[in-house]
Amino acid sequence: MREMNGLLKRVNEGNSNLTEDDITDLLENTTDILRTVVLHKLNELSGLQQLETRIGALDDNKYGDIIAILLSVNPEFATSLINRDILSFDPTNSLNILNSASSSKLGNNLIDDRSIFYLNSQFNSNDAQISFLSTLTLIKHNKHLNNKQSMHSHYDRISRLASTFDRLPDNVISIFLEALSYLSSTPLIADTLSRDVRLINLMLSTLHLPPTKQSTQLYSQEQAPRDTSIEFTLSTVLANICHYPQPLTEEQKTLKKLQKSTKQVDPEDEEYMSIEKVRGRNSRMLQAGVASTLSALSRSKSLLSRRNTSTVYLALITNDANRPNLLKDGVVKALLNIISQQPSPLTGDDLHANQALAKMTITTPPSTLYAPPITTAAIGFIRPLYEMLIHPDALQLQQFEALMALTNVSSVGPDLAERVATAFDGGVLSTAEECLLSSHELLQRASTELICNLVGMSESAFSKYTTSARSKVNCGILLALSDAELVETRLGASGALAQLCGMSPIVCAHILSDPAKFLRVIMALLEDSHLGLVHRALVILDATLEACKDILVSDDQAKTAIQSSGLVDTLKNLILRLANEPSGRDVLPILKDTLIKLKNCGISIQVSS
Repeated sequence: MREMNGLLKRVNEGNSNLTEDDITDLLENTTDILRTVVLHKLNELSGLQQLETRIGALDDNKYGDIIAILLSVNPEFATSLINRDILSFDPTNSLNILNSASSSKLGNNLIDDRSIFYLNSQFNSNDAQISFLSTLTLIKHNKHLNNKQSMHSHYDRISRLASTFDRLPDNVISIFLEALSYLSSTPLIADTLSRDVRLINLMLSTLHLPPTKQSTQLYSQEQAPRDTSIEFTLSTVLANICHYPQPLTEEQKTLKKLQKSTKQVDPEDEEYMSIEKVRGRNSRMLQAGVASTLSALSRSKSLLSRRNTSTVYLALITNDANRPNLLKDGVVKALLNIISQQPSPLTGDDLHANQALAKMTITTPPSTLYAPPITTAAIGFIRPLYEMLIHPDALQLQQFEALMALTNVSSVGPDLAERVATAFDGGVLSTAEECLLSSHELLQRASTELICNLVGMSESAFSKYTTSARSKVNCGILLALSDAELVETRLGASGALAQLCGMSPIVCAHILSDPAKFLRVIMALLEDSHLGLVHRALVILDATLEACKDILVSDDQAKTAIQSSGLVDTLKNLILRLANEPSGRDVLPILKDTLIKLKNCGISIQVSS
């Protein structure tokens, strides 16, 4: 084994020249997992040809072992070496070769009618491994042929085989899970599987991750090649059962309508991928205890397994009702663990963990979400949320949720707000400001809400809207968005301005620099049915009148504009409305103060006839 470790080290360094002893060790004296790793590396280095003669001289058992691995590494090279009747080998060897062949288009060409007959004949074997392996090979072969109907009969086979065990033998676990991973990619079968409590329990019981203690062997457990196929196939099955369809762009929706009209979309798949069906599957999986399995999978050394686990978590978290129980089962810790092991740079597939964390952050109270000390724990959320916000492959929904989650992080307190505003050299705040100008309404909404939080609690954000070179432009954008279509956007933008105007006369001067625009927006807010917007408008107007009273007193043109705008009439009409609403009575003192300030500026406050 020590020699093989040395060989692995050399090929990892790019040395593909093998000695005769190296080839002997590789072909005859090592484990399948280590052999597979070395053969994959040799294939990358175009070094497989040097094995050809020695492979041909192996006995049938060792020949079959190598061919089975090579069919997964380089099918073209492997098929060129097959010059024996593989069906005459020991059944396990024959099935390993056929199973490996069924994984590729080229390899599937080896599976002829004689092979199909052979595979079917092995199903009733007394050896469970042979029965499972023959069924798996047929599943993969029929999947390659797109023979969907056969998948249902194969599922029945696997279910019958598994039902004979309370605990699966170790030598069939990976075969069983791989079979389910192929079968569950058919939505109806995924739904059927989620209802099979016995089969689900059997599946979830297969995961046994090794401890992560330091090893004193030549390769530590952190470095040594390890078979993670069980983790990957199990996580694949769970993802197939639980995931929701990817949100479609407008272009994709149009294409799908066209495909439906030409019957290119399977109505059965459509039915079983509906939100209602997926939600039902997820509920059943949670009842089966999938949460503890996901927690274990989040610690997998396999990147693909962790990505699948993130997909499952995201699907489960999508239903708000599941979040409290997932929180109790350690979902936040699991997601942060997955995120801490993400590759650099991130791909779009990695963002599922970040999005799941964002969803939890949006709806969970800080005292429940963050482990003490809360501020320290919350700081750890900023990076994954920001990385999703700026990722080039992020969906608009993911960007929206990142902004909403950052808003909740910043609401924990001034220290957190300052951290968010200054993180990544001000990248969070700058990106939020870019989103203010987005054509996507939800991004506008989320960015205004984040900025509203930041300007009230972060000195850095406050300075950017009061004393920076772009402060006038920034305030003008907030004024414009105070008249946006979405009420949440209006609330966020006007809320930010209300805070800024209350603390900075500079901001008041900025937004009053275009009197017509200022009056139009303020009038619209005052006449809005949402009392919160009326309150914000009065705060802005009151602060602006105070800050700019000297200008208004001497500016007859401005006074004429205010008088003719109908502002006074609108304010007077508000008195009765606010008096009749319980929460409106708290706003009446501001309204009274505003009218007094208008009068002091020389504006007539008599109601027009």
